[in-house]
Amino acid sequence: MQRSLFFLVAILLCVLQIAADDYSAWMSRVDDKSYVSQLSIPGAHDAGTGHGTSTDAFARTQDLTITEMWNKGIRAFDLRPAVDGETLRIYHGVATTNLTLNDALTTLCNLLDSHPSEMAVVLIRHETEADDGNSNWKNMMTAILSTAPVSKHTVAFKPLLTMSQARGKMLVLSRDSYRSLPIGGYIYNWNSNPNFADQQSGQIKGSSSTTPCYIQDYYDCSASGASATKSAAVQTLLEFSCAQNTDPSIWVINHTSGYSKTLFSIPTRDGYRDNAATQNSLVLNYLSSHSGATGIILMDCAGADRSGDYNTKGESLAAAIVNSNFRDGPNTPYFRALTAIELNVKRCITTEVNGTKYYLTTTGYLTDDPSSASTFMFKKVEGGLYKYGYQFREICFARPPVAGNPVLKGGYLITDDKSKRNDWEAQVFMLGTDGKYAVRATNAPGGTEGMAVNAQTFWAVYDSGSEVTAGYAKEPQYVWQIEEPPADITGIGNREQRTEKDSRPLTLDSRLIYDLAGRKLSDFNSSTLQTFNSFPRGLYIVGGRKVMKR
Repeated sequence: MQRSLFFLVAILLCVLQIAADDYSAWMSRVDDKSYVSQLSIPGAHDAGTGHGTSTDAFARTQDLTITEMWNKGIRAFDLRPAVDGETLRIYHGVATTNLTLNDALTTLCNLLDSHPSEMAVVLIRHETEADDGNSNWKNMMTAILSTAPVSKHTVAFKPLLTMSQARGKMLVLSRDSYRSLPIGGYIYNWNSNPNFADQQSGQIKGSSSTTPCYIQDYYDCSASGASATKSAAVQTLLEFSCAQNTDPSIWVINHTSGYSKTLFSIPTRDGYRDNAATQNSLVLNYLSSHSGATGIILMDCAGADRSGDYNTKGESLAAAIVNSNFRDGPNTPYFRALTAIELNVKRCITTEVNGTKYYLTTTGYLTDDPSSASTFMFKKVEGGLYKYGYQFREICFARPPVAGNPVLKGGYLITDDKSKRNDWEAQVFMLGTDGKYAVRATNAPGGTEGMAVNAQTFWAVYDSGSEVTAGYAKEPQYVWQIEEPPADITGIGNREQRTEKDSRPLTLDSRLIYDLAGRKLSDFNSSTLQTFNSFPRGLYIVGGRKVMKR
């Protein structure tokens, strides 16, 4: 109860903040590196009907025009063009609207020009009922998309499209092909089944890549029990997109739209309104106690809290969906880290305790000596609980020791030179809003017994008062940072194989011998090498070099 109240208060505060801002430019607050697939985007089903139709009592699903919906935060627009003489007109079934496709797209181009921080998703369906599948549709579609101003505003589909690539552009996703390669993307296997397993068959194909798209568009809610089936379908896909998805290449299109009333088996406007009142309220309530990326949500009565005699909640829902972009869900830190971590460049992993910076070494120890710090090159690997984890080119980190009862305060992180599995020997990085990371020790699935307990531990830092050490914890600690190496770093913290028989001479800076935790073991004197020979086997720092004592 307290948790739900907290989320409700939080969402109300953020909605008030957004209201004080301008919904026409809400994407200006979205980070450039964010994946479009991991945004929460409010959208309008049959968006063109807000301009009026030939039979409003049956065909109209929207109350507002495209510009009015834009100003309410709507950024996804479902348009259904069909051939009408020499033009492509927007239809809903056989009902005409007072809007052509060219006018709709030109309006969006103008809105993008005046709001360059924004992007729009345009979903296209050939409304074949209206033109009997007219074969001219393909050429006419190609002509509109290939001609200015539209041609200057389209963006090619990529599974990991980012906001920086999409700002000022429209992503056109068509359910019907109009030429061999799309201007934007093609959506295949559109699904109107309420079963989650069937919804996973959708795909979006760009000019060079194809990616999964989970689609829920169960729209006929007029039969007994169908409304409850619709609600369950909406919420199941919501739970996946907000909390369960760990693959940034999966796109989600979830519909609250549909109809619950008909006249002579024909959907009515009040049927759309009645369904909107139910399903829009359902998602609004869900978002009051949950956070995370919703994907694209297409609704009826978008931007309108009241339509006719119905409380359709379209404006409140649009605001709540927009607000979801600025509250972390369960996997938001993971997706944020994926866009932040640079690959194949040398970086130090650090933490700070009581004002002192400590550097992680390739042996898993912490040192406060920058010259003993290790550098790491991140490599992204696929496989495990999360879609992606990270390994390092210098050394492989592993799970904590002792299966089922992991040692949490080992003084260092375990390394493994032999195994490099993409689940057990890969780490999952999670980036908090303060710029610090938590690190899951493995990317293997967790559990309650055996090694599965070890899999779900996290890198941790322990301060005993006299010593700061690395270890493991059962909960994430957002204490790690990824930084450029300091200017004076020599790289001696990186692991290298060297024996006491190495022929390279020890120089004058060989006067000190350290262990890998940075503790001085011996001053230089004439018996240094004899002293070194008496040390236990292991790695030491001698003269600024890492030496393996065998």
